[in-house]
Amino acid sequence: MTIQEVISNIVELSEDAVIYAKKVDAKFHPLSEVVLLELSDEDLELPTKKVAEKHCPGYDYFLEGFIVKEMVQDMRLVPEYESVEKQVNRIIYYAEFDA
Repeated sequence: MTIQEVISNIVELSEDAVIYAKKVDAKFHPLSEVVLLELSDEDLELPTKKVAEKHCPGYDYFLEGFIVKEMVQDMRLVPEYESVEKQVNRIIYYAEFDA
């Protein structure tokens, strides 16, 4: 599964999921591989890097499922972000620079 596939199928994503993705050349890309995790209470107390080391080595924290769902819902109301491609690029930008 990729970042683009997760966002394209956002209705199926659990709000409790935490998204970890592989970076390519130190950046997330639409086709970056993804692992979806539902974390235990114990894991929620760990730094995101420790969670990645434990459950998905080689992946980096991307975003939480509920954040991505909210962003997609909001963007669907803005004509500029009607396409999935634009939504994916905006969410990647947010994950890299604003989260």
